[in-house]
Amino acid sequence: MRDAAFLRELRRVAEGSTLVASVCTGSLLLAASGLLDGVPATTNKRVFATIRAAFPKADWRPRARWVESGKFVTASGISAGTDMALALIAKLYGRDRALEIAKRAEYRWSEDPSDDPFAAE
Repeated sequence: MRDAAFLRELRRVAEGSTLVASVCTGSLLLAASGLLDGVPATTNKRVFATIRAAFPKADWRPRARWVESGKFVTASGISAGTDMALALIAKLYGRDRALEIAKRAEYRWSEDPSDDPFAAE
C-alpha cells in the first residue's frame, strides 16, 4: 500500500475498467490509490476501524457483506467475497447461472449484501 508506482498502475487499470472488485483487505489498496474517495465500500471487520481511520475519504459501510457502488464492488471477507462473486455472476449472466455455480460448489449463497452477521454493533 506504500508502493507509489503500484498504486498509480492500479489506479490506471481501474480507471479503464468497467468493473473493479476487491475481497477482504483488498479494498485497502483501492483506498490507498484514491479510487474509493467518496465511494461506498467495505472491508474486513477485523481491520475495519484501522482502515477507516487510515483512509477517511472513502464512505466505509460497517454493516455489509459487500457493497456495490458504480463500477466498484468491495466485499468484507473471504466468504463475503464468494457471495459478492455470485452476485456479480447473477448481474452479468443471470441469477439461475449464479445458483447453478453455487450448487456445483456446494456453497450456500447469501444473496443479501446487508445480511452481515459479522458486523460489530
